Amino acid sequence: MFEVGDRVFYGVVGVCEVEDIAAPPIKGIDGKYYYLQPVYDDKGIIYSPVDSKKVSMRTIITKEEAQTFLERARNCKSDELLNQKITPNQYDEMVKSQDTEKLMHLVRFLYDIKNERAKELRKMKSADSRMLVTARKLLYGELAVALGKDYSEMSDLLDQYLGQN
Repeated sequence: MFEVGDRVFYGVVGVCEVEDIAAPPIKGIDGKYYYLQPVYDDKGIIYSPVDSKKVSMRTIITKEEAQTFLERARNCKSDELLNQKITPNQYDEMVKSQDTEKLMHLVRFLYDIKNERAKELRKMKSADSRMLVTARKLLYGELAVALGKDYSEMSDLLDQYLGQN
């Protein structure tokens, strides 16, 4: 069980802070719920049942783990896993997995597609482009929070690393 103030990785929303644990202010709903405030989206609170198995939630990675991932991103050209092919059928599975390594692999792969298409003076397919935006948001957000950095700073740095040919 998480505590108020914990930062968690929630579903495909990304990093959220647990603001409260109580019954939500919605008629007919009882029981304990996490009040989750997405760190990079201030549009509203997410109410998630404490005992829910439908949407996965986990603690965010540690600062040390984030530094390891940042180093892998820096050396992504020589990282065999980050340069393996992925089929479009695997995209959703990789995003929903909440696995930081899989997200990094997906971002790297989609940047390769983007760079190849740019060489041919063509745009990415819209589905690939949307998936890149989603995977970047999840990966970069978690690494930024874990390292205590600004999202835009982390975004610029990781785009530079993972977007290289």
